[in-house]
Amino acid sequence: MYIYNITFNVDKEIEPQWLDYIKTVFIPKMLKSGLLKSSLTSKIMVDEAHGNSYSIQFAADSQEALKEFIEKELYPILNELHLKFSPKMVYFATELDVIDRQKSK
Repeated sequence: MYIYNITFNVDKEIEPQWLDYIKTVFIPKMLKSGLLKSSLTSKIMVDEAHGNSYSIQFAADSQEALKEFIEKELYPILNELHLKFSPKMVYFATELDVIDRQKSK
């Protein structure tokens, strides 16, 4: 499994609108092609004075699917998000290769 993780820092002033947009527009657009199979949205548990941080992880079944998504789908979706919320939102992305996953017994 491959993960495309996007970490955001969002100004508290726009946080409610940003979170609504993420849930109702951004994530559905990211998943629409089927190349990404699921998403997990988490709030990073750090007390920050000016904004809060979030991590959104998108899972892909293969490195090829993730690469295809990045090349063909990603940038227009991120650009739309950037135009709507910057400069009160910043982000960076990381590609992850899951090497082990365990569950409690």
